Amino acid sequence: MHTTARTSPDSQLILPESLQLLPLFCLSLRKNRMFRHSLHKTMPSSKPFPTADERAYHISCGRMVLPNLALQSVHPNLLQISDMRTRDGEWITPPTLETNNFIDEEVITASMRAVCQLPKSMNPSITCLDADGMYILDDRFAFYLFVGTNVAEEKWREFFSVSPENNFANNTGVPVGKMALTNTESAHKLRNILQQLRMLNSPNTTLGLNARPTHAPLILVFVGRGSAFEEEMDSLLIDDPDSHEKSYVDFLCAIHRAVREKISKFSG
Repeated sequence: MHTTARTSPDSQLILPESLQLLPLFCLSLRKNRMFRHSLHKTMPSSKPFPTADERAYHISCGRMVLPNLALQSVHPNLLQISDMRTRDGEWITPPTLETNNFIDEEVITASMRAVCQLPKSMNPSITCLDADGMYILDDRFAFYLFVGTNVAEEKWREFFSVSPENNFANNTGVPVGKMALTNTESAHKLRNILQQLRMLNSPNTTLGLNARPTHAPLILVFVGRGSAFEEEMDSLLIDDPDSHEKSYVDFLCAIHRAVREKISKFSG
């Protein structure tokens, strides 16, 4: 076994390398719209999320997921697009592979396609979100662009233009009207990032098409300003606890405790 579990203390739970992502996958699956509870435990009269139609749609899509894409299908990816590194959002061509008899020419051609350098990824948790930052949360069905409560209007206008100008909903600072990506450098980088994500972080476009059931839209979420999608985005921060499930850390601790109790039962 490729693990140090045999020599580790009993107080530590160390899984084999091939199983280290299994607890994360299990919790992500429980919090996914296929299986999560629709009603809030403390507010049973609130609007159900997901609805019956949404649950049926996600179950239908889940039935067709390839095994190698299973984790990415239930565990959202969080990327920071504010304060990006110099080459984030730029297309980079990999170094040329040497031709030999063991590598097919098609493989070499595919590996030489330019890829967009993605921003640094973060755990999907509220603790990783800064009120001064902007982030993309990718759940495979949509891209949620999180605009923090302290993000100045000039900052998000580097990415988006609004028509008509200066049209906001009830003085909340949330723009109303037609929005489009601007021609600024920041917007071009965001466009490249979205294009790369739609290809599922791979130069193989066919893989991306198989991984996403639809063309994932970009949804703007202005936090703390009455955005209709804020609650939906919060539910996708699966590392955090909700009214029915534990946080990822507490979930691991619960598994560890159950395993120790099982071991003690059989060893005693």
